[in-house]
Amino acid sequence: MKKTRLAIIGLGNLGRKCVEAIQSDQQTELAGVVRRPEGAHAPWLKAPAVTHVSELDRVDGALICVPVDAVADTAKSLLQSRIPVVECARLHSVAFINHKSDIHRAALHHKVPAIVGAGCDPGAVSLFRNQFALLAPRGHTETRLHTGTSLHHTLAASGIKGVKRALATELPSREGVLQRYVYVELEPSADAANVADAIVNDPLFLDEETRVFAVPSIDTLEETDRGVVLERHAAAGDPGHATLLLEGRYDEAGLAARMMLAAARALPFLQAGAYSLLDLPPGVLWGEQRHAAEKEWM
Repeated sequence: MKKTRLAIIGLGNLGRKCVEAIQSDQQTELAGVVRRPEGAHAPWLKAPAVTHVSELDRVDGALICVPVDAVADTAKSLLQSRIPVVECARLHSVAFINHKSDIHRAALHHKVPAIVGAGCDPGAVSLFRNQFALLAPRGHTETRLHTGTSLHHTLAASGIKGVKRALATELPSREGVLQRYVYVELEPSADAANVADAIVNDPLFLDEETRVFAVPSIDTLEETDRGVVLERHAAAGDPGHATLLLEGRYDEAGLAARMMLAAARALPFLQAGAYSLLDLPPGVLWGEQRHAAEKEWM
């Protein structure tokens, strides 16, 4: 199987997550990263780091990981070089439609495909909203974003002596056992071992295995710990009487990277033009694994 070679444009948090996603994928490989000349050195990066995509060997597609106000110009420049693109600009409603139309004109002119809005939201969350609306076409949808934490346990950990701020969440282990993870930002004079012991032995935390981690900043941690509650209510009198609920917790940049990678698998099957995820058949997001996915999930 010939692997799709992808370039990453930008090496911020999203770009790093895209590197990780490509490295764990069997259908794609990292051609290299395009970054600013003044960008920090990244010794962990096992791929070429250049200042222009033309310096990379054979690029089949590019994942755009730049700020939203730079996405359109970056996409058009890559399309001009006949490089298909995937981007995840945070645009919605009319702004998204106008953005897509702008990219569509450039993609048609240069005869290459582009996939827009293929991140977290718009992106993965959009797919769930769409499916819910299909199943309950008359009704309304509520989308509530939140930090994926256990508020009660977070407050309890914050009250432990020596804890400046805390963040508690639950994650399953490899064996499927639910574990509680408590992240604490300590006061300058606090002893990490004593704080961990006090939290683990607090009666509120005795019902599950609890692990305590000292971190430099809770604010930084919260940026990567996101959640969503998506709820669709059928209209009154609808014969389906449907209420659909999805609750998820995720690393927002990591989820966006996975969605972008799935979209990139679709690029070889597309004609010129700009596409949103709603334009694509679900199977094409699996690329060469489409038949295996159909066997597994249908």
